[in-house]
Amino acid sequence: HHLEINRAEDGRYRLTVLDSINGMTIDTQRGKQTEATVSADDVVRIGQTQLRIRPLDYAVAPEKPLLASGWLRRWPMLLVGVALLLLAHLFTLWLDYNRDEGYDILLRPLLGDIPVLLLWVGLWALIGRVLSGRANFIAHTVIIALGVALLLLLNNPFYGYVDFAFDFSLMREVLSEVIEPLIIGTILYQHVCLVSRIGRRRLAVIVALLMAGMIALIHVTDYLNTDNNLASMDYSRAIGPPVLLLVHGKTTEKFIAAAGGLQAEVDEMAKEQ
Repeated sequence: HHLEINRAEDGRYRLTVLDSINGMTIDTQRGKQTEATVSADDVVRIGQTQLRIRPLDYAVAPEKPLLASGWLRRWPMLLVGVALLLLAHLFTLWLDYNRDEGYDILLRPLLGDIPVLLLWVGLWALIGRVLSGRANFIAHTVIIALGVALLLLLNNPFYGYVDFAFDFSLMREVLSEVIEPLIIGTILYQHVCLVSRIGRRRLAVIVALLMAGMIALIHVTDYLNTDNNLASMDYSRAIGPPVLLLVHGKTTEKFIAAAGGLQAEVDEMAKEQ
């Protein structure tokens, strides 16, 4: 009632839609089709039914080995990942701790991280269940927990001490603009690998292009908001031991000279307005 199938002269199959409400779509062609010639590897969809039409002598492609990512799906790694995330958050809070604050900051990781973690992992698990039939809840949790813990440790302690050691804020900016996108891209790549059947090379290209677009959007937004951020100062709050100061700061004379140059620039801008 739905589809008529006939052999074509070249060994493929000729499909003709009969009395079908939803019609027919082919994965390699756009829109609904009333007639089409397909090969043994094409996917034909009629409503919610997906078909491949293959002869008895069709040679199935050899099995591809799975990557050795079984450690992501083990309960011990789930506990380790969540523990590292909470400890990394507590450590960054401790570095910025103010005695005027109460000890309720110790509850922030539990009250903030856990619900967001469950929401994020639940979304990817649902996508995986629909697309690939496997939720992979533990694996998704390990991926995001380890990735966010690494980002927290880099953002506060590492970048701060790098800025202090080299007395060069651009060093921190370069590191953050290179390392952070790589980590975020890796997190997204690992998530999508668990829910998608797309080839890993193609998937890596897609994630790389997505991250490049996000970085470009952030730079454009920062450039457009430059005038609104003139009053905000970029400084490092990390105060490390003198042995970490690998590059000494500017002398008093250089600082005063730079301040004088800044005053001249401000005066020039005031005249232009």
